[in-house]
Amino acid sequence: MTTPTAKTKQLNGEDDQQFRRIETLHQQLKAEQARAQELLAKLKSEDVQPPKSLLNEYHKQAKRLEKEAGGKKRMGIGMAEMKAEEREIRELEARVSGLEGKVRGFEGLPPDRELALTEVEKMRKELVVLARRRDEMFEGLVEGDK
Repeated sequence: MTTPTAKTKQLNGEDDQQFRRIETLHQQLKAEQARAQELLAKLKSEDVQPPKSLLNEYHKQAKRLEKEAGGKKRMGIGMAEMKAEEREIRELEARVSGLEGKVRGFEGLPPDRELALTEVEKMRKELVVLARRRDEMFEGLVEGDK
């Protein structure tokens, strides 16, 4: 078996440079791996615990959430439940969108129903007048072309 140094002698110029670069990177990776393993061993040997204040806060929040949920302990919902809830939310969003569109149709009207009906009737009459005026203008254009 040939050693990396023996192989290096067999390679020429550019190949030699690339090989040294790869060898350097390999050595750096080995050193980084050794540091990571040391850190992992240190973390495994020590009792790494979060601060007590953080643990207390976590337990308080867990109890509060459990109480809000009616005492039910849920470790999470399944994919099917989540999809069903998502579908319900989309349906509600679509319904809200439709209702918002209807409400926009009433913008500018007074809040009182009778006053609003009066305003709508007034606008209908104005629409009829404007439509008649448009038709007269169109007829004038048509007669002017003759």
